[in-house]
Amino acid sequence: MTSTDFDFLLGSWTVRHRRLTDALDPACDTWVEFDSVAEVESILGGLGTADQTRGTLADGTAFDGYSLRLYVPETDEWAIWWASASRPGVLDDPVRGRFDDGIGTFIGPAEYRGVHFLARFRWLDTDGPHPVWEQDFSFDDGASWAPVNWRMVHTRRTPA
Repeated sequence: MTSTDFDFLLGSWTVRHRRLTDALDPACDTWVEFDSVAEVESILGGLGTADQTRGTLADGTAFDGYSLRLYVPETDEWAIWWASASRPGVLDDPVRGRFDDGIGTFIGPAEYRGVHFLARFRWLDTDGPHPVWEQDFSFDDGASWAPVNWRMVHTRRTPA
C-alpha cells in the first residue's frame, strides 16, 4: 500500500448513485437513484486526494458533498472524511483502512439522528473502467453488517 492507492480516482467522473431512503431502518427497501459529477484531485504532494461531488436528487434537491482522503505513512493506512451541504458545519469522523488484494476497506464510528454505529466504505473494481464505492453499517460493533445501503458506480468523463 502506498500514497498512490487512490490515483485510480483522479480526474472527472459521472457517478450513478443508488441508496436506501432510510439506511437506519432495517425494514427499508425503498431506493433512490441519481447522478452526480465528481472532480477528484491529488493534494499535499500526493499524500491525499480531495473531491467535490455535485448532483440533483430525484426530488430536485441539490446534492453537494466533499471527501478528503489522507495517507498516514506511520500506520500505512488511509483516513477518509466526508462533509455535505445537507449537514452544514459537520465533518464526519474519519473511516480508516487500506487496500488489500485490490479492495479498499475503511471502517469508523458514525452517528446519525442520535444513532451510533460503525460505517464501512469499500472500494471495488478499482482497476476497471467503472470503480465502485459501497457503504454499509454495523449496529453491533462489527460483529455483523447490514446490507449495502449506498452504491456508487463511477464512469470517467471525457474532456469537453
